[in-house]
Amino acid sequence: MKKMDSSSHLILNRTSKQEVAEGITVITRGEGVYVFDQDGKRYIDLVSGVFRPVHVGYGRKEIAQAVYDQICDLPYFCPSQFSNVPAMELAEVLAGITPGKINRFFFVCDGSEAVETAIKLARHHHEYTGEKKRNKIISRRGAYHGTTGGALRALGTVLQMRQIMEPLTPGTVFVESPYCYRCPLHLAYPGCDVACARDVARIIEFEDPGQISAFIGEPIQQGFGALAPVKEYWKIIRDMCDAYGILLIVDEVICGFGRTGKWFGIDHFDIQPDLITMAKGLSSGYVPLGGVGCTDQVMDPIEIFMHVHTYSNHPVACAAGLKNIEVMKEEELVERSDRMGRYFLEALRSLEPHAIVGEVRGTGLWAAIDFTTNKKSRASFPIDRLTRLVRRAKEKGLIVKVMGQALEFAPPLIIEEAEIDESIKILDECIRAEEEDMQL
Repeated sequence: MKKMDSSSHLILNRTSKQEVAEGITVITRGEGVYVFDQDGKRYIDLVSGVFRPVHVGYGRKEIAQAVYDQICDLPYFCPSQFSNVPAMELAEVLAGITPGKINRFFFVCDGSEAVETAIKLARHHHEYTGEKKRNKIISRRGAYHGTTGGALRALGTVLQMRQIMEPLTPGTVFVESPYCYRCPLHLAYPGCDVACARDVARIIEFEDPGQISAFIGEPIQQGFGALAPVKEYWKIIRDMCDAYGILLIVDEVICGFGRTGKWFGIDHFDIQPDLITMAKGLSSGYVPLGGVGCTDQVMDPIEIFMHVHTYSNHPVACAAGLKNIEVMKEEELVERSDRMGRYFLEALRSLEPHAIVGEVRGTGLWAAIDFTTNKKSRASFPIDRLTRLVRRAKEKGLIVKVMGQALEFAPPLIIEEAEIDESIKILDECIRAEEEDMQL
């Protein structure tokens, strides 16, 4: 096998023609935290498949067996007016681990569909409670919530992806994110009094509270690179939503299923969401699977949910999700994420003396290095140099990714200390080489 090039009939997303012409690496197999390319070269996958779904690692035959068994029993049946056993069982299992009162579930194929479904559920709730003017949603600059038509409404980053599809469905209002390292309000915590959260009330009043359906946000944001807000942030947002009758959608597509050292990212902040979205770690990427969870208070008024996906509540996908969660529980991977995450973060902090390393941050096994050309002013770091760092790492057998002005890391939750140590050594070499190239 050779690299994929422009002779291939396959279309790749977010990949330029120039990259294809230069040759695209073909990943042929995975084992544990490693993947192998067309030439047999081995890489440490420090981003769990790049989009971060592979929580339990590669090569889990027990998940493959669960998928095979369900295909033999029932590969598919209509999700309207009929149900299936795996979907019902997965909903029951999730009711036992999701935050607080979340206990009703609807399954889709991925995170974008989950976000769009959550927005629709919120609208249905307000429709059936007589508040039909509630059509707007509040999202945050820097947010990423997917790329289906509905999910694009809430996309506050990757502007080219959004702009090429504009005009979008109207009714989204963007507020600032809690990005303390480069505060968009030019303030500093704690003296700021968490202005990025408190200012949302002013926006709500301007937009008319009676027209706002939901606030959507990731408990820990990916757009800047594994960015956790200060501890007060989500309590302020929750109280604000309660005061104005706005539903709170917490996007757990990345944070959920142990990525942050707890089952769900919002568990770090001790608040109750009205709806949550999930995907990625729900099936560890073994099959496409996403979902929405909500409380009885959201669902009870809704007489009929007018929403259809052919592959919603899919029995095979739900069977994979069930086995995936079983593996996570048996091997205590959530607890392991917390423990290994602390080791990983401490190891990453050994890189802080580098001139271009601005901030090292992380929660569980989700971490980032925010880079800068000036530590004092926190000046922006050139994107071309970040992508060069990614290429340098890949050449040395390590897969990482760019997120904002940071390098982001989200390894499988089964990673060992020795694999972390090897990764840090490679990162150190790559940063040192980049600094030499910058003549620092």
